[in-house]
Amino acid sequence: MKEIFGKHVQDFDEVRRLCLICHGLERTGDILFTDSTYNNKTNCTERVYKNLASGALLNLAVSMRINLYQDGRINLDTSKLTHCGFYYCDHELIGQEFSLKDICDKIIHANTVSKEVIPQEVVGSSKSTIQFKGVHHKRSWTLDLSIELFVEAVLNLLDELETSR
Repeated sequence: MKEIFGKHVQDFDEVRRLCLICHGLERTGDILFTDSTYNNKTNCTERVYKNLASGALLNLAVSMRINLYQDGRINLDTSKLTHCGFYYCDHELIGQEFSLKDICDKIIHANTVSKEVIPQEVVGSSKSTIQFKGVHHKRSWTLDLSIELFVEAVLNLLDELETSR
């Protein structure tokens, strides 16, 4: 029998492709559902958007876990991202610095996913966050994540990894 895939490792282009999709969906949602000429925002359109955005995020998280772990040049547990969200455990703020593994795990294991827009008055410009919620060891957790900032941090990381080859 002939092995077709063997030990196949995707290159970073797949992670980049998913980053661009997630970034675009984040921006689209911000504009389409808050400040656009699309006035008749139907439940069907919102449902399709939610499915598309959450599916793309899940694909990104899985792709990062697989590709970056397989690559071996980065430790997802120690690679930290800052300024892209807030993490709460049992409603207590834990921190604003996360490992890539933490974020990927939260995206993969979330029980609920919702999207909210932070008003311009709060942060100086409208920014949406995606809120992931779940339970781990009988403790509830919440991750409020700016997909835009998260994706940009991942793209910067990939660029750094490739230039160091």
